[in-house]
Amino acid sequence: MDSRTRLDHALFQLTPTRTRCELVIFAATGGSEKLASGLLEPFLVHLKSAKDQISKGGYSIILRPPSSGASWFTKATLQRFVKFVTTPEALERFVTIEREILQIENSIQSNELTEAEADGNHNKSIALKSYSESNVTIDAVPEENSKIRLQRVLETRKVVLCKEQAMAYARALVAGFELDYIDDLISFSDTFGASRLREACINFINLYKQKNEDRLWMEEIAAMQACAHPELPYLGTSGIILAGEDNAQSESHDKC
Repeated sequence: MDSRTRLDHALFQLTPTRTRCELVIFAATGGSEKLASGLLEPFLVHLKSAKDQISKGGYSIILRPPSSGASWFTKATLQRFVKFVTTPEALERFVTIEREILQIENSIQSNELTEAEADGNHNKSIALKSYSESNVTIDAVPEENSKIRLQRVLETRKVVLCKEQAMAYARALVAGFELDYIDDLISFSDTFGASRLREACINFINLYKQKNEDRLWMEEIAAMQACAHPELPYLGTSGIILAGEDNAQSESHDKC
């Protein structure tokens, strides 16, 4: 089935214990395909619609948009949703790193203000105090050096995080979370109650728009895209396998 195929509905077929499932998609024009299989619980955590349905009993959960032929309800949208359930970090890490960078920038600014105050007090002491009091200034040198070292550590860490953030963005694209598909994922989230996915998508778009005005960051992204596509480092622990990935995983193990 082509990834652009519009779907009529998606079906979670549960096992008798209702702990595992197979996710099957049904094309609007006919035909079906198994998209994923594995533990049910991760899907329930991410989908309010699924959680509401399973609370009523039964051995199946159906996802069907309120209007038929919804342009956003495609195989590609379901694939990206499953990838998010499996490894949310693939979409969220880009924004998480930004928060770390902002914390470091605040620490750097705070450290700079402290140094400026210290320099002002030091200049006053030179003008007003005698040689005997200058020993206090000498004693303060180790403290001053420690602040300089801290500043360097913070600045180095920021550089590392900026590179890691560019890599996280590139990996999100490799995982399928291109900007052209984000709106479809938001529509999916609004319809079926995938609140975490919705928040991740909105944060991703907003941060990209902000970063898009940063020339240095855009150069970093261009450098990343010029290289070979980065492999995904995130280890999925959800117990869900996307159709096709099980074969890829077994082939990679055979090569080891």
